[in-house]
Amino acid sequence: MRKIGIIGLGHIGRLLAHTLVITGKADQLVLIDQDDELAVGLKADLENAQTALMSRTIIIIQDYAALRNADILVTAFGDSQLLQEQQMAELSRNGQTIDQIAPRVRQSGFSGIVFNISDPNEAITAYLQQQLALPPKQVIGIGTTIDTMRMRQAVAKGAQVSSQNVSGFVYGQHNGEKVFAWSTVTVNGQNLEKVINGHHLDQNKLRVNADMDNWYTLKGLGYNASAVVTWTLQIISVILGSGNLTVPLAIYQPQYECYVSFPTLINRHGQGNPILLNLYPVEEAAVKTATSAIQQQIAFLQQGGKEND
Repeated sequence: MRKIGIIGLGHIGRLLAHTLVITGKADQLVLIDQDDELAVGLKADLENAQTALMSRTIIIIQDYAALRNADILVTAFGDSQLLQEQQMAELSRNGQTIDQIAPRVRQSGFSGIVFNISDPNEAITAYLQQQLALPPKQVIGIGTTIDTMRMRQAVAKGAQVSSQNVSGFVYGQHNGEKVFAWSTVTVNGQNLEKVINGHHLDQNKLRVNADMDNWYTLKGLGYNASAVVTWTLQIISVILGSGNLTVPLAIYQPQYECYVSFPTLINRHGQGNPILLNLYPVEEAAVKTATSAIQQQIAFLQQGGKEND
């Protein structure tokens, strides 16, 4: 039985729940939010939608005990509108949410995989792992996955090829110290120092173009949802299946003794082995800078996270 929990029913949580039901990817879905009426309404809406489906998903709401035998718990709480005030405005709020939910998740006996979407992703994922007392390999975050895909898309547009022909990763910290690791980027196996399809690709311009996609989304919608949910579904499918996928997730990286976005294999056990690529020295230094920023955020949460209240 495929059982998935979602804590936080904002834009992303609701879209994720909707897509899991419509695609029949979950046999049971546990939905939890601080707003009881929202949870009740979403359950009714999803059950109405199932009248048009051949599949059937059992929907349970506001029941932490039901998480006991869940395979995956997705944490999607937060308020993206706070990002318009300050880049790290969600840190304190989401840290306090973890303090509230973690004891109840622990009490439920949940022992599956936690996939965190909440921001700032690396620090919140680290704090979740600490408060849930689960092995680090079982607590991972979406990290710079979407940043990486935006980067690949920008490169693909510049080279006039499909994004499927582009590889490479963004390391570091989503919505913070992102590290565009150009040393890892190739187009049809060629690095960016080559002339590709007759185009000289300017790395600074590529970065600007990738960041502009995020700006357009936040400016127009006020939040990111479709790309986050689509990639979350991809990762859920890998965890519930038997395959492997390489993506830059928020993981505990022993090399830095901290959570940081880093390319890694994922499988049904959660995090597999990190992918160790040779970075340029300046990129390696930038990852360390990102790690330092994440460590400061974790320390802030450990100390109570009350500074911005």
